[in-house]
Amino acid sequence: MPTGYLALIENLDVNTPIADILPEFKNKGKIFHLLTHSLDYRFPMSSLKDLPPQEIWRRICTHKFEIPPGKLFCYGNANSIVLGKVLEAIYKKTLDKLAKEKVFEPLKMHSTGWNPLEWTSASRIIPTEICPWRGRELRGETHDESAWKMGVVGSAGVFSTVPDILTFLEHILKSDFLLEKLTTNALSYLPGECAALGFELNNPKFMGEIKKGEAIFGKTGFTGTSFVCRPSDKFCLVILSNYTYPHRKPNADRINAFRAEVLRRGYEAKP
Repeated sequence: MPTGYLALIENLDVNTPIADILPEFKNKGKIFHLLTHSLDYRFPMSSLKDLPPQEIWRRICTHKFEIPPGKLFCYGNANSIVLGKVLEAIYKKTLDKLAKEKVFEPLKMHSTGWNPLEWTSASRIIPTEICPWRGRELRGETHDESAWKMGVVGSAGVFSTVPDILTFLEHILKSDFLLEKLTTNALSYLPGECAALGFELNNPKFMGEIKKGEAIFGKTGFTGTSFVCRPSDKFCLVILSNYTYPHRKPNADRINAFRAEVLRRGYEAKP
């Protein structure tokens, strides 16, 4: 049997229509479009934060796409929320329990999961913002407002440590199947777009200079987190920061410049 991340995706066919798994999803679209963020979700999830959780979910499922699935890259939390609901429907378990069973426990990622205040002390967790909307300092709870409102979802709320994330990346590096998926541009048919299944691919905005022929995959988080992996020489870099503390910034320019610079120095220092 596959382990970790492989086990989580073993029952997924990327060509399966989302509505076949989630009848409440009223749009066209396939699992592939969720993994590549190629559904027309051009609205900020923050605009839904004052709605009840059930209404937020209904708005996601009934949002009218002006552009057909697969015809644009539109990074947004809605795709990841739907993907998480797909997994829950397939496995008949909540996402936190599913991830713990299929990924975190098999890989011995004992410091990773949702709702960390339930399984570790607050002293191990850095605050992410003094939030005017919630009226308090955020520590150990999902930072994104709409995701926090909905509970455990696929777009936000996982807490972890550098060693645990490196363990996850090492697991990927041992899988030819995953490496092929994560180093191939799944959106090569869209001019100027580049994305792997589930992760970003060759994005100079936070990865720095990408040399010709290289394939580098990674992911960023709103609060300042990121990881980057270059499979050719097994170079991995994880950054965990609270860039949004004490208050979120107008954009990600500074943290992206920092990420790119740290990577540049890391590439240069690697033997």
